[in-house]
Amino acid sequence: MLGEINGLTGKIAKMQERLDKVMELSREVVRLSGEAMSAIHAKDSAKLRAKTKELGAKMKSLKAVERGFEYYSQDAHQEYVELMMLDSILSSGRVPTSKELKEKPIAYILGMMDVVGELKREALDELMKGNVEKAKSYYGFMKEIYDSTLHIRFANSLMPGFRRKQDTARIQIEGIAAELISRR
Repeated sequence: MLGEINGLTGKIAKMQERLDKVMELSREVVRLSGEAMSAIHAKDSAKLRAKTKELGAKMKSLKAVERGFEYYSQDAHQEYVELMMLDSILSSGRVPTSKELKEKPIAYILGMMDVVGELKREALDELMKGNVEKAKSYYGFMKEIYDSTLHIRFANSLMPGFRRKQDTARIQIEGIAAELISRR
């Protein structure tokens, strides 16, 4: 019996090592995503490219070890989606698909909801500069993202925080709409 228990605890120890690696890589992805997001807002394209390159390598490593521990890496995937989506919208004027980002549906949708807040920030920055048309463009993306999710109704245990993110997005959109109306 002791031999079997030792064998089982050895397997569990390997699982623990993998979980520790998932947690470590997830923290690094979240950190790098934050640093890259700061570079976007600072309009520092060199820093952004360096951080997204490093982030790509970390995401590849995370995906290689996370199987069975995806719950623990969900936030990292959401942050990655949020960053990459904002970068794409700002640089090419388009929302990348989940397939292009190589992300699963839940992480993609939750990250997409978070990008609404980042677009609000960009829209406000443009309004402060007097660029109403660019702010309207960001408002259009915000509204498109929000409207595309209106039909979604799943349990919070499946899509944690989605309803809250959806409500927050609606409030952010209403705020920008009010700002745009006041600039007419």
